[in-house]
Amino acid sequence: MAEEAGRFSRRSDENLLQLWRARDLLKDEDIDPLRDELEARGLSKQVAEISELASVRDLYGALPTAPFTYFNSSVPALWIRELWLRYKTKDGSSLNARIEKVQRTGFGSLGGAARAEIKYFYEFQGHQYVGRVLRDFKVDAASADKLVYDHHVGEEIQIRVSREAPELSYYPSGMGFLDPISLGLQSLLSGALVFGFAWLLLRSITHAI
Repeated sequence: MAEEAGRFSRRSDENLLQLWRARDLLKDEDIDPLRDELEARGLSKQVAEISELASVRDLYGALPTAPFTYFNSSVPALWIRELWLRYKTKDGSSLNARIEKVQRTGFGSLGGAARAEIKYFYEFQGHQYVGRVLRDFKVDAASADKLVYDHHVGEEIQIRVSREAPELSYYPSGMGFLDPISLGLQSLLSGALVFGFAWLLLRSITHAI
């Protein structure tokens, strides 16, 4: 319970109220910590008003539309990007950055992936830079929610910055590798099938001519 209370304390008022609107979807042990956090923020009136309404069935409310993920090939691509940034900044400088944007989209149509993003800015040697944590996902929604909803605009986070290329920075997403590997294999298989079909079609047309 203490861990959940700590997580709730870092979320925005808007997100906490939306969670309260969908309280029937939460675990029983999460209800009291969530109510306590809302009341501690002076939102008792909103809690009482929402409590008189039926619980909604959407835990996070309306989410932005998912970007086109190129048949989910962006899932492994963004994972590789994160690994590359981690490698490029492994001997870099640690400094604070301020979050400018946090966002999680819904899932795309026809089985498309969703996106979790944190945008932040930082200063290094007198110059200002922008960095992003950017991951697409299909299965690991829990890690994506933790990344987005446990941070807020204006919060300071500690990042690593490459000394040689200060425009490169790294902040761990906390999201795993199962989604990227599984969807990467699916993308390769789908690409192979499309290429194979196109090759057979071209060959049949060539023979017909």
